[in-house]
Amino acid sequence: MSNRTWTCVACRKSYRRVQTITSVKCASCHGPCEYVHWKIRVPSPKRPKDWDAFWTKYKAEKALLDAYYRGELRQDVTLELLNMHLYTQREKKKRGKSA
Repeated sequence: MSNRTWTCVACRKSYRRVQTITSVKCASCHGPCEYVHWKIRVPSPKRPKDWDAFWTKYKAEKALLDAYYRGELRQDVTLELLNMHLYTQREKKKRGKSA
């Protein structure tokens, strides 16, 4: 069975766990770890600027994705890291008679 990589953003540590696990707690700080799809390149924690910029953008995109699933997005959005384009449902405008 293959493994997944889970990352603690605060501690900047990564853990390999079996694929069936749905959440992982950090061994150092006991906080929740983030899972990133294996095709997304996570910068090295030794480069703090790249690391912080990546995680800020990643969490913002995940928040937009959650808002999309809740139906709260008001405009179309492109998620660069997740390689997705989210389209909002537009209501058809009713034609009214002009007076």
